[in-house]
Amino acid sequence: MLPWRRFRRPEFVIAAHYFSDGWPLDSLQVMRKRTLGKELRQLRKDGFNTIIVVVPWRNFQATQQPVAYDDFHQAQLRLVLAAAQGAGLAVLLRVGYTHQVMRKPVLNGFRWAQSMLTDPAIESAWLDYFAEIDRITRDYECCIGGFISWEELWHAFRVWQEQSGEANSAAAKASGYLEYLEARGIEHDGRIPPKDSAAHAHYLSFVNSRMATMFERARSHWPALGVEYRVDKDPVPTSDGIHWRDNEQFLDWEPHRYSYWAPFMGAENVGEALSAEQAEVLLRYMLETTSEGGLYPGQIVEQFNFIDNTQKYLGTHAKIADEQIDGFLEQAAPLFRRYAGGYGLWASRDYRMSMLYNGALLDDCRGWVLSDDAQARKSGGVRLQKGARLRQRIEPRVTWVQRNHPTREVILEVEYLRWRGLGASQLRARLNQGAWASCEADSKGRLIARVPADLQDVFDNGVDFEIENLGRSLTVTRVFLYYETYTAGVRDTNGGEGRFLEAIRHFNARLLEPEEPEDEEHSEEMKSESNAPEADHQLDR
Repeated sequence: MLPWRRFRRPEFVIAAHYFSDGWPLDSLQVMRKRTLGKELRQLRKDGFNTIIVVVPWRNFQATQQPVAYDDFHQAQLRLVLAAAQGAGLAVLLRVGYTHQVMRKPVLNGFRWAQSMLTDPAIESAWLDYFAEIDRITRDYECCIGGFISWEELWHAFRVWQEQSGEANSAAAKASGYLEYLEARGIEHDGRIPPKDSAAHAHYLSFVNSRMATMFERARSHWPALGVEYRVDKDPVPTSDGIHWRDNEQFLDWEPHRYSYWAPFMGAENVGEALSAEQAEVLLRYMLETTSEGGLYPGQIVEQFNFIDNTQKYLGTHAKIADEQIDGFLEQAAPLFRRYAGGYGLWASRDYRMSMLYNGALLDDCRGWVLSDDAQARKSGGVRLQKGARLRQRIEPRVTWVQRNHPTREVILEVEYLRWRGLGASQLRARLNQGAWASCEADSKGRLIARVPADLQDVFDNGVDFEIENLGRSLTVTRVFLYYETYTAGVRDTNGGEGRFLEAIRHFNARLLEPEEPEDEEHSEEMKSESNAPEADHQLDR
């Protein structure tokens, strides 16, 4: 144990997912020592007592055969744990995360999970990853545990189900589904059934059983592990109509249970704007049912997405009207105290969904190719003389590029230092040998360019990104290349105050007040179970 003051575990977890100025797919890559302290102090000021840090399986574990770990990612995890301990913040780790910005993405996250479910050697490496997390976190009292999400495996099974022909039959065998049916004496046709068949119920039972087995195996290697279970119900056709089926809620893991909530859950989802009272009914229903009426009040709702601006669901999913947010949070606080052991805010800071690896230029500019007149800085960043170039190549397929986003350009943001008196620097950039785009300075001291882009080309052929300095020398300290920003209105991408910051501060303070007695008369529960689509909205996170 490191020789620091005794850490005090929060009685009620008030957490913020901490991505620094990155996003879930690169956050551990871009956390910088010089900004960590300030960012964590800001979270304390906003009323949070815990941060949630994403620790990806890939990148953190460099290779699976043989098992080896990446020194840089290990050092980054230790860096944020030490900073949190010094700031008096507890830490929860989201582990096993399969989606990640990588230099050489061999498989997408779903296929990677499938490889673990079908290859004993990859499964062994996956389990070793949890043992490594256990080994590292034992040095830090502030790490109070962590969780693996149902999402890391669920969508692997979903992808198998969507296959047809021989691929479906092969998946039925490889996944263990046929063995599961035969062990229970259930007849089958050698295939994974479609979702619109009655046999879908058997597949759902298999998926829940297989995931529970894998999570138990992982917990045997890291005893502090918890699980984020699938709150959403799934429709199964029966002779009496559609039956909404519950998924495994891991009640026997209490209090190491984690969950999520967003206003669409249980709503009509026709693009409606909910009142505070309507949203309170939906939240109450979720908390009451998943806690068995308060018998299991230990879960942490680690994604409390009272605002959900996932691009592909805008205009469809129900949302809380902006003017109703303050009132809703006021009503939500006592529900959390009564039915949960804490909550987490997904986006305490808006984030750019950058497609670059190591955009903070750390670890000797790992992942970047520098021309002879460019020099990496020990503290991060790169010094560009006139004529110097900075280049990054990411091999296909670049699966974190969302091709359905209607854009023909991406935004380049460059943070930089410039020697006084040297005049303006002139940077230009291009993507995949496209047209050069010149950068212009904005009011916040950054260089901005709109770079022509073909996202399908990026997905198929990879990233080939270049920056060239045509002017005086300057030091580049941070690079973003993105086309979509996730916004939640608490803090903006640069940490500035957002529309709902004060409401969240007040909400966090309310959660530390004594629990209010239950009113005998409260809003009527939703009579219909959730008719929301499968929680694929979580994939963007």
